[in-house]
Amino acid sequence: MISLVFAVLAAAQLFLAVSAGRCWRAAPGLSAAVPTLVCAALVWDNGVIALGSLVGAGPLLETLSVPRYAAHALLTPFLVLWSLSVVDRAGLGWARRTPVRVAAVGLTVLLVAAGVLHDIIGLTLRTERWADTLRYTNDAASPVGPLPAIITGLVVLSAGIVLWRSTGFAWLAVTAGVMVVVSGAAAQVPPLGNAAEVVLNVGLLLTLRRFLPGRAGRPGGRAVPAGTRP
Repeated sequence: MISLVFAVLAAAQLFLAVSAGRCWRAAPGLSAAVPTLVCAALVWDNGVIALGSLVGAGPLLETLSVPRYAAHALLTPFLVLWSLSVVDRAGLGWARRTPVRVAAVGLTVLLVAAGVLHDIIGLTLRTERWADTLRYTNDAASPVGPLPAIITGLVVLSAGIVLWRSTGFAWLAVTAGVMVVVSGAAAQVPPLGNAAEVVLNVGLLLTLRRFLPGRAGRPGGRAVPAGTRP
């Protein structure tokens, strides 16, 4: 039954990836690329977990599991740059300041490095069963653990709060808040974390559509003039 839940979550992420991909095709750039790639990676993540019991423990499932961790390490931190990008597109001038951009790039590099250290270089896979699911989890002893994901989530939440106060657009703050709150319970109930990722990605897509290049001045998509403060 839980394997079916992960299959449904994979289908939901596929829908979001296709929707974000259409935005990416209409307006190429970081704002659309990051949500598209993140959603696509989570299609694989949920799909492998959904099929784990059918595939069974062994070299095949282990090999299929490696991209789950590699994509997480390499892609998730780019939501820091994405957050700055959407704040910029909302018309908040401080997002274009050089120190802010340098700090965002530096933080992204550090988070990618930490993720690579834990989820690629230090990747140590072991089987884990939960309900009717079978997956390979990372048993690395690195102290980094989920820290990059936690920091990234807090950055996205902060960007959502800024957008809410500045433009009245609340969806990113709400969905990121759900992700941050639920992540604490995900270790005990794994499907909760994956479901929260769907919620967050809905927020990313709604934010992308609201602040997509060319939306400024249209009904429901008017950006705040540059330099406007909350």
